Amino acid sequence: MHPKHLLLASCTLALALPCAAQSRLELDSAPGDYIGGGRSYLYTDENATFRYSRNYDNGISATITSNDGREWWYLDLAAPGDAQIKPGTYDGAMRFPFQPADRPGLNFSGTGRGCNTLTGRFDVFEVSYNSEGVVETLNASFVQNCDASTGALRGTISYKLTPPVGITTTGLQVRGYKCVNNTTGQSLTRATPMTLIDCRKEGLHVNPGDDISIGLNGKAK
Repeated sequence: MHPKHLLLASCTLALALPCAAQSRLELDSAPGDYIGGGRSYLYTDENATFRYSRNYDNGISATITSNDGREWWYLDLAAPGDAQIKPGTYDGAMRFPFQPADRPGLNFSGTGRGCNTLTGRFDVFEVSYNSEGVVETLNASFVQNCDASTGALRGTISYKLTPPVGITTTGLQVRGYKCVNNTTGQSLTRATPMTLIDCRKEGLHVNPGDDISIGLNGKAK
């Protein structure tokens, strides 16, 4: 891999993710973000209830309620043109359900707080549906800026799946990537133009707390 084409994504990822499939929502609210109040949150099957349905833009609605009833959140995702959401990157999202037909819809709100307008994006690693179109499994991440705030709210959500160990790429034409478990020494290399990279799904063995590096080979768009 030529050095000038190497981009280390977050350089080193200190992971504390469980290996068993579960429901999980992790939020990182930057200072100035109204929805999350500048805090971090973590919900799993042990401390919250997860409910999913299909919204009226043929997208995905999720409700997450803490077991003590003090916090409740709503997430809506919608693809442009009322299409069913598939794995991929959805840039230029606007507030659901008021987005134009050619733009993705996104809205994360709850616990008494919501946005009037927002901009953002979401990335879907994996999704499956039952015969009625209701989501059965989901791995996704999202970022939104509420009412032109400079503080972003970032979240990752997984439903009945092992959370991904990976990254999404923007602004880079990827030729390939390399995943390394620095703790065990295992590595794998893939020569493929992926924009949604999940090292665990590709075969990297990961234990909670392992030190992971991801290198990208490509050039700027």
